[in-house]
Amino acid sequence: MKRSRQGYRALVTAHVLCSVGWFGMAVVSAFSAIVASVRDESTLALSLYRTIEALPWLSIPTGLAAAGTGVLLGLTTKFGLIRYWWVVTKMGIAAAVVVTDAVLVARVAHTAIQTGHAPVPLYGSTIAHVVVLAVATVLSFFKPWGRTPWARSEPTARPSETRAADAAGEEAFGAVNE
Repeated sequence: MKRSRQGYRALVTAHVLCSVGWFGMAVVSAFSAIVASVRDESTLALSLYRTIEALPWLSIPTGLAAAGTGVLLGLTTKFGLIRYWWVVTKMGIAAAVVVTDAVLVARVAHTAIQTGHAPVPLYGSTIAHVVVLAVATVLSFFKPWGRTPWARSEPTARPSETRAADAAGEEAFGAVNE
């Protein structure tokens, strides 16, 4: 897929904003669950459980937007969708967080509202979301593990030739599309 430099930058910006927002919502949810469990104030705990119950209405669309922009980035960059293990792992993390938000978090928070005490899955799932979304961020920076078996094999070139060709291609690509 062809892309312009400005379009690419806009897509990366959208992906980063959605991802950071999604991570922030996960932190708020986990923090709310922890505070609700350690405070003796039942009205505060009830309010925090209500916040957790409502949060998936915002975090699921934000997570889907982060995943969608990630898929578009995968389709428009050399990383692809199934060429590298770190990309496949990030897609799995995104799917798992969206599904547990939809299926588990709101339902367990509702139970906490009714009973006044949060069951263990509320703490576990909200803290797990923070951890796995942080892992997804680390994967984006370090890009570990190499290629998957589904990656198309490319002709081998010396690293210096590859870097020079990439730089020349990016320079030419930017000049044509700006």
